[in-house]
Amino acid sequence: MKNHIKLIFLLATLFSTSALAQFKFGVTGGLNISKFTVSNDDYKEYINKIRPGFFVGPTAIYNVPKTGLSFESGVFLDFRGATSKNNNNSKSIYCKSLQIPVNIRFGINYAETVYWYIFTGPQFGLPLGRDHHIISGKSKSTGHALERQWTDEKTTFSWNFGIGGVVMDHIQVKLSYNLALRQTGEIQQIDLIDGTSKTLTEGKAHACQVAISYLF
Repeated sequence: MKNHIKLIFLLATLFSTSALAQFKFGVTGGLNISKFTVSNDDYKEYINKIRPGFFVGPTAIYNVPKTGLSFESGVFLDFRGATSKNNNNSKSIYCKSLQIPVNIRFGINYAETVYWYIFTGPQFGLPLGRDHHIISGKSKSTGHALERQWTDEKTTFSWNFGIGGVVMDHIQVKLSYNLALRQTGEIQQIDLIDGTSKTLTEGKAHACQVAISYLF
C-alpha cells in the first residue's frame, strides 16, 4: 500500500513539474496608436485625430508540447487617446481600462534562438470608471446651453491580429492590431438647463500596438 502511495505521489509530482514547465510568466509594456471611429460621419470631427497611449501589465504563456501552438493571456492597464476639435477648441479624450486578451499562437523555432509566431484572439475590456469627457458646449436660440461629451462604455470587446517573436527564451516583441468589435463609448448631447440627454453617435477605439515583454 505504501509503495502504491509513493508511486502515485511520484507520478503526480512528475506531471505537475512537466505541466509547470510549459508555462512562462512575464511583464509586458507597449504603445497604443489609437484610432477612434464613429458610426455617424456627421460627428467624426469630434474624435478624428490619432493619439498615442500605452498599456502595461503581467502576462502568461502556455506552450502546448510538440504542436507549435501556445496560448497567451494577461491583464493590462490600457490608455487610449483621441483629440476632439470643434470651433478651434481642442480637447483630449483618454479611455482608461483593464484589457484581458486571450490569444492563440502558432509558430516555429528558427536556429534554436528565435521563436516566430502569428496570433489571434479575443480581448475583453473593463473601463476603470465610466468617464465623461466634455467635447464642446454651445447655446441654442432657445437659450438652452448644450454640452457634448464622450462617455465610456461599461465593457468592451475587441479582436487581436498580430505577429511576434521570442529571442533567447526571455525577450518577446509583438506587433498587432486591436479591432474594436463593440462600441467603446458614445457622444452624448446634454441640455444643461433641463438635464435631458440624447446619444448622437456611437464610437469605437481601435489601436495598432507594439509590445515588448520580459519572460522569466
